[in-house]
Amino acid sequence: MLLLTLACCCGCPAYYGFPISAQYPARVALPVQVEDLSLRQDSRSTETAKKLEGEVRKEHWLAEDTFAGVYATTSGKRVTVFGGTGFRLSPESDAEAEISRLTERYALDAPESVDTGVRGRHERCAVGSADGSAVVVCTSVDHGSIATGVFTRLSVADSAELLGTLRAQIVQPERG
Repeated sequence: MLLLTLACCCGCPAYYGFPISAQYPARVALPVQVEDLSLRQDSRSTETAKKLEGEVRKEHWLAEDTFAGVYATTSGKRVTVFGGTGFRLSPESDAEAEISRLTERYALDAPESVDTGVRGRHERCAVGSADGSAVVVCTSVDHGSIATGVFTRLSVADSAELLGTLRAQIVQPERG
């Protein structure tokens, strides 16, 4: 009985509390270079980023910090990434809500879940289109942040992997 009491009193809170404490709070910074992607800083890309950052602020009004950036390679691959930090109690439902919010804008097909390998982080990806081109939209949400990427010229699997790479560079947990 004592072991059951200890497991319930200590184990359950630790099991559910660890992802929260590991993921929240977080800070963001857009790196200039991520793998073969370079942050575009021309006027059109900067305007797009500001517009997306404003939309993130409007849609996620409890966000502590927001970010948006447009990355590209010399071969023409383009990635637009945006999101924000702040406490999220239900990352799974937040990931579903973000993909639903973007479904009309990008004419998204049915989303698929992506295993992130990180407890407390949930990711959804869907294929759609933007400006007549095929895109993959992926969103990744944990207890401390949300990050969404719009990818051109990549498969769903490659887009999901690249979002993980971008997320690791952009969103940094603050460990006290």
